[in-house]
Amino acid sequence: MKEKRISATLQEKNGRFYIVARIPTPAGQYRQKWISTGLLVTGNKRKAKQMLELKLIELQEQLDEQQRRAGWAVADVGEILFVALIDRWLRRKRLELAPTTIEGYERILVRLRPYFARLNLVTNAVSPAVIEGYVDFLIKEGLSANTVRHHLTLLKSVFNDEIRNGAPILNPVKCVKAPKNETFEANTYTIDEVGALFDLFRGDPLEDVVQIAVLYGLRRSEILGLRWSDIDFDRQVFHVRHKVVQVKVDGVWQLIRSNDLKTEASRRSFPLSDAMRERLLARKAAAEARRAADEGYSDTDAAYVFIDQNGVLLWPNYVTDHFRHKMAASTLPKLRFHDLRHTCATILLQNGCSLREIQAYLGHATYMTTTRYAHVDGKSKQHALDLLGEVLFENTEKTQEDNK
Repeated sequence: MKEKRISATLQEKNGRFYIVARIPTPAGQYRQKWISTGLLVTGNKRKAKQMLELKLIELQEQLDEQQRRAGWAVADVGEILFVALIDRWLRRKRLELAPTTIEGYERILVRLRPYFARLNLVTNAVSPAVIEGYVDFLIKEGLSANTVRHHLTLLKSVFNDEIRNGAPILNPVKCVKAPKNETFEANTYTIDEVGALFDLFRGDPLEDVVQIAVLYGLRRSEILGLRWSDIDFDRQVFHVRHKVVQVKVDGVWQLIRSNDLKTEASRRSFPLSDAMRERLLARKAAAEARRAADEGYSDTDAAYVFIDQNGVLLWPNYVTDHFRHKMAASTLPKLRFHDLRHTCATILLQNGCSLREIQAYLGHATYMTTTRYAHVDGKSKQHALDLLGEVLFENTEKTQEDNK
């Protein structure tokens, strides 16, 4: 890689000395910069030369630092080790994206980065065949087709970012065929099983969390993000407009509280049933009573609905882990906490709600997402068959009667 250096000369203008520097740009060209010395031409040539030398050193140090931070010039991207390109891509994304998104990328990079580090290839040497080799490696490792597609999406983004910045490289990922998406089938409960689930969690710290998850189909982050200010008890309505997520930042788990929901459609309002209204009012009264009675009670998370006995906000991983532990000790069919959201959608579908209505209820941005959540069971199919058969056979019999 050719090193880019600054050059500078002294120029006279309006009776004074100026330093004119030629500074290399990331695109491989040069820009000119005029710098006033403040010195008159007469009697100051030697001093001006000294200033030129000092300014040249200063400007070169600044450029070296900029290039060190950037890593390389745009024109030289193809000659850089690809693993270094990946690292720079991640540094950029940390400044642009939410911590939850970055955490997802880091999980992918656990496999991706060591693989390409072992190959020790420069960017121009990463061909479609190399990417296909990586896909084969992931499949042999037992990763699902959906996960492999996430890896390819990340790789494509690494190349695209550099191309957008003017790097003269191609994106080999575009030439690689991604594995076919697998259809995910979530487990869901029947109405009777939901009743048994509610019985199982009666008196449990997650009792209210589980009920809201099933009744309203909220995401875990949305449930834990509920604040008392989001609930209007007089009008019996509550609003989903805040979330709480748990991410690992530099190896340490942290809570992220944000109004930036998954999609704009996630911002929605729900009527508050009489039973849920009473349940939440009781929860609020209990929290206030504990706060008044215990000097060690924390007020930090008092704005949130779902806090523990000490006033501390429930962590997302606690919800998942506690739910899994409770389910493992029960005789109910096993499902994940997120499957309660699928259960909500499926019960709504089975009881006459349209997919468009369910889309709005769950806060999905697209109609297609809802089709993956609302599962049609045998009973629904039988109902559809009965309706179709009734229409077809009635019309057929009517036609035969008319022809007699």
